[in-house]
Amino acid sequence: NKNGKWATMIGEYASALALKGFHALVPNYFLRTGTAANSIDYQRGGAVEVIKRKDEWQSTLADAVRYARTLPGTDSSRIGLLGFSLGAYLSLRLRAEAKAIVAFFPPWMDGLGPGTTARLPVQIHYGDKDPLTFADNAGPIEQTLRKGGATVTVHCYPGANHGFTGSDPANSSASTKSKARTIEFFEASL
Repeated sequence: NKNGKWATMIGEYASALALKGFHALVPNYFLRTGTAANSIDYQRGGAVEVIKRKDEWQSTLADAVRYARTLPGTDSSRIGLLGFSLGAYLSLRLRAEAKAIVAFFPPWMDGLGPGTTARLPVQIHYGDKDPLTFADNAGPIEQTLRKGGATVTVHCYPGANHGFTGSDPANSSASTKSKARTIEFFEASL
C-alpha cells in the first residue's frame, strides 16, 4: 500500500537504484484486479488467490517491462527485475523478459512456469526465520533455474524474517547487506 512496510521498502530500493543511474519503475499490479494491498495472507488461503490472479498480475508486469523499453535513455537489452515476496515470484515467472533478476523471499507454489533462463543471472535473498517458511523455497527455485541454465546466487540471512522487518540486529543487518548486494549485482549484471 502507499504507506505500508512493503511500499516503504520498495520505494527505498527504487531510490537507491535511481541514485546509481538506473531507471526504476514500481508497477502496482494489484490495481489490475482490484486486489487490496495487504490482502494476500499465505497462512489463510492466500496462495489460492495468487494462483487465481497470477496470470493477470504477470501480464501487468510484462506491460511495465514493455513500457520501460520505450523510455528515453533506457537500453532495452538491459532490463532487470527486482521483486519482493509475491513480486519476486511473478518476476521469476517473467524471467524471459529480463537480463537479470533479484528475488527476495519468493513463494514456491506452482513452479516458475515456462521461460528462458540460459545464462540469466539471478540473486535470491531469504531470512532463515521467515514464518511463512519461504526459506524452504530456495532449493526448488534454485534447482529449477539452474536446470534452465541460469547462474544463481542465494543469500540466506540468519535470524532474519520475511521482509527483513524489525529493528533487531539480524533483520537490520539483512536489510543493509541485501540492499548493497542487490545494487552491486545490478551494476555488474546490467
